[in-house]
Order: sequence, then structure tokens, then C-alpha cells
Amino acid sequence: MVKDDGTIDQNPAMNLIREAKLTVSSPYFERIHRIHAFMIFMPPTLGTALACYLAARNGVSSVALWLFAVFYLASYIGITVGYHRHFTHKSFKAGPVVRFLLGVCGSMACEGPVNYWVSNHRRHHMFTDKDGDIHSPYVHAGKRLCFWRGLWHSHIAWTFTHEVSNTAVAAPDLIKDPLARKVNATYYVWVTASFLLPTTIGGFASGTWYGALEGFLWGGAVRLFLTYHIIHTITSLAHIFGYQDFDNGDQSRNNIWLALPTMGESWHNNHHSFPGAANLGLTWWQVDLGAYFIDLLKFLGLAWDVQTVTPDLIRAKVGVLTIKSGGGAQ
Repeated sequence: MVKDDGTIDQNPAMNLIREAKLTVSSPYFERIHRIHAFMIFMPPTLGTALACYLAARNGVSSVALWLFAVFYLASYIGITVGYHRHFTHKSFKAGPVVRFLLGVCGSMACEGPVNYWVSNHRRHHMFTDKDGDIHSPYVHAGKRLCFWRGLWHSHIAWTFTHEVSNTAVAAPDLIKDPLARKVNATYYVWVTASFLLPTTIGGFASGTWYGALEGFLWGGAVRLFLTYHIIHTITSLAHIFGYQDFDNGDQSRNNIWLALPTMGESWHNNHHSFPGAANLGLTWWQVDLGAYFIDLLKFLGLAWDVQTVTPDLIRAKVGVLTIKSGGGAQ
């Protein structure tokens, strides 16, 4: 059962049944997801190498840099605001046009269809850093070279090796959602558009085939290379390096160095403490660009019922943790 914050109910009496159905054993689906993992990892890596070579030789046009910036921001907003905070955790509501655009931008990050992404992330919250967490850096704990093997697994290898999530169990709300189904069904259209659009714009803006190539490389390959690795710092580095304001029984951490490039996602310990909240930064200095974008949508009347972490919720959380540790509530 999916709770209001988008996490999966962990009623112990249902664990055996849920774990038996939470993944799907299918050679077809496993083959598809491995091909997808390869295509979003290797071609952008090679394309980025080519872009760097051409930049060193010929420089980079302002059009290519603008295309990179625009498509990077659109993709990352789609992931953090759309896929993560809206579709997974239901931290705010929005109308169909905004929801569709967020789903499209999330799809352009090439991290998988929305149902797939949401199902995987809810599994992560259900089993954080325990058996069943598909991208924990602690899967090789106690083994030889466990740190480096865990880092490799949590950043890249899990995309090739994880079991396929059962959307019917992890994200039944999206199956019932006509708009989410439409975004999910058209995923490869938006993946293609995320490369075709910057290529076309680059070509028309410059009037040359080289401009089209620059658009493809910087708005497509380099953009995807960086979004891929920056998004995956949350599955890897944000469970290894940083600090914890809340003891949730897992290794989620707040990492100030990743706050800007991840648009606030690196306040990861905060997020695991309050998964249904739209704001991951809890103090004025914890910069959270994703939350600011949601605030803008709310100001424009395009988002409502925005769930936020209030000082009272923080005090209640600290009080519960203090009681569990054997002290009195503060």
C-alpha cells in the first residue's frame, strides 16, 4: 500500500507477501533495462569525450552552451520536481498541463519511464541501506575492497544489475493515473526529442551542419552525461559523505557540496526524515533550487497543497528520536 508521502507501507505482517511481489522476474524486461542502462551511460560518455576534443580544437559556440544550460535545467527540474517530489512523494498538487510538462522534462533526463523511476525510488525508501535497496553503497559490506565496490555499485553498476520493480505493487497510483500513463507510454518520444531538439536548434541557429553537431553534443550528450552522474551522486555519495541531523536508521546524509548541482537533492538526510515534503532544505542556508521552483509554481497559482517541513515537525521528529534513544522529549 502506498502512503500519502509516496512511500510504501511497511506493515511487518505483509512483508513476506510484499517482497514476493515487489520485483518481477522477466528475461525480457531485464534485457530491456540493461540495454537502456548501456545506452544512457556509454554513448553520452563517448559524445562528451568528442565534445571536449572539438572544444579544445575549435572552441564552443555560445549557442551550444545555451542549449546545454537550458536542456540541463529542464531535465533536472523534471527529475527533482517532477519525477521525485511530485510523482513519487506527492509533495504538491498541480494541474494536468504542469504535471504533463514535468513528466516530459523528467523523461528527457533519460532515467527511465516515470513508473519505472518511481517504483525504484519507493523501493529505496522501503529498504534504505538494507537488503532490498537497489542502489545502496553498502551491499558489499565486509567484503574485500567493499568501499570501492559499493561506490561503483551505487553510482553505476546497479542500473545494469537490479531486479525489475513491480509497478503494480510499488506505484499502483500511477497505473490508475491517466496522465502518468500517457507520460509513461511516450517516454521514448521525449528521450528522442531531448536530442533532436538541441540538434535542430543548433543547426538552424548557426546555419551549418557543425552547429547541429554542437547542439547534439552539448544539448544532448554532455547534458545527459552530467545529469546522469550528478543524479547518481545522490544514490552514491549522499549515502557516504556528509552529515546527519536526524538518525533514521540509515546512511542518508546531507552534503553541502552537491546542493547546487543537484538542485537541493543532496539534503538527503532531511529528505529521508520527511519524505513527503516539497522542501528538502530546512534552513535558510540549505539552498534548495527545486523547492524554490515549486514556490514559484505556487506563487503563479500552478501548484497547491505544497507539503513543507515546519519547525513544529522538526521538533516532533527530534523529540521522537530522543525518546527512542532513552532520553526525554525536548
